[in-house]
Amino acid sequence: MRLFIAAVIAAGLCTVAPVCRAADTAAGLDLATAVRMALEKSPLIGGAGAAADAAEAGVGKARSALYPTLGLQSGYSYLSEPTMFGATPVWERSTVVNRVELQQLLYSGGQAQANVRRAEQGHLAAGHGLRAAQAGVTANVAVAYFRARQASEMTAVHKASVRSLEASYDAAKKRHETGVATKTDVLRAEVALAGARADLIAAENNSAVALAALRTAIGLPADTAISLASGASDEVPGPAGGDALESRPEIAAAEASARAADEGVRAAKASRLPTVALAADYYHEPSGAGFPRTSNTFLAGVVAKLNVFDGGLTRDSISEAEASARKAGQDLEAQKRNVEFEQRSARLNLESAQARLDATATQVSSAEESLRALEAGYKEGFTPLTDVLSGEAALTGARAGRLAAEYDVKIAEVNLLRAFGQTGALTAKGRN
Repeated sequence: MRLFIAAVIAAGLCTVAPVCRAADTAAGLDLATAVRMALEKSPLIGGAGAAADAAEAGVGKARSALYPTLGLQSGYSYLSEPTMFGATPVWERSTVVNRVELQQLLYSGGQAQANVRRAEQGHLAAGHGLRAAQAGVTANVAVAYFRARQASEMTAVHKASVRSLEASYDAAKKRHETGVATKTDVLRAEVALAGARADLIAAENNSAVALAALRTAIGLPADTAISLASGASDEVPGPAGGDALESRPEIAAAEASARAADEGVRAAKASRLPTVALAADYYHEPSGAGFPRTSNTFLAGVVAKLNVFDGGLTRDSISEAEASARKAGQDLEAQKRNVEFEQRSARLNLESAQARLDATATQVSSAEESLRALEAGYKEGFTPLTDVLSGEAALTGARAGRLAAEYDVKIAEVNLLRAFGQTGALTAKGRN
């Protein structure tokens, strides 16, 4: 009865508190699910999204200079003795002043408009940076996913090796008991089995590490249970046609940054020109001497400002902006060269991986057939056990090589999509 009550209480807590979270498991992941989960949970994407939000706020901040500003001001002062000018008070003991102020920029030499355009280009660059972060996370998750699946299947390969060597060890013991085989055969089989079990332990550890890497790539907490879907094919589509460079968000971000830097130069040069603004206010003094200004009066005027000397601040600001623009241009060219290299190397790596995969096409079947013949010969007594053990090692190596080649191709296909800015294809539904 007590156990039942405790279970009911625990179930109730799970409905009202974050103690029991369904999100603490990520079971049965296929590639598309893992990528979509990463796009929702990755802190890298969250940070890039926050940067885009900040850049959007910067646009509004820059545009605010083009709009009027309205302010309210109220003050109270107390003077121990009133100030008189002859018989006329010019400052009473208690003075209350209320003021409404309005200002509107009329002319800034184009500086305010250039700042707006610079902020807009910065916002565009941040948006493309968000897309680049999404693409990077998608590719990293896909690679981690395939490495985790490869490690899992490699564990199965080593388990099969252990089972086969266990059978060889049992066969050697039986033949030794009947006097057909020597003690040396039993010891050799035992040594080979011990080595295979050690390899299995290492493979299981590698699989656990690969799952942890996938969990980190997705952006899940360290205590989240994670597993892979069984039987998922997870085919990677080839890249579609289109402009090779324009498809990369990094290029678009660098271009927007270069345009923003050019607008920064215009804004800096405009600071050498005068600014003109409209200023107006309403003055209300409910308590006071009404000096030097009468209460309930309006004031309007135009204010012009020209910077005559600032110790070289304007000159150096222009030089700084021009250098930043040159750097942005060079960064754009470097980004283009990097993307071109990534695309060429991605194609070459895929071709190499496919060639390695083709080379292993018959390796596993040949090793399996060879091992069967060696095992049959050992049972008949004309094949030494060392040949059987060598055949088992060759089969395990062939399976491992084939598995590595298969996943090298998948990872090369992912990197090709990344190079051409088409990682969105990895989130397509129905790839399972």
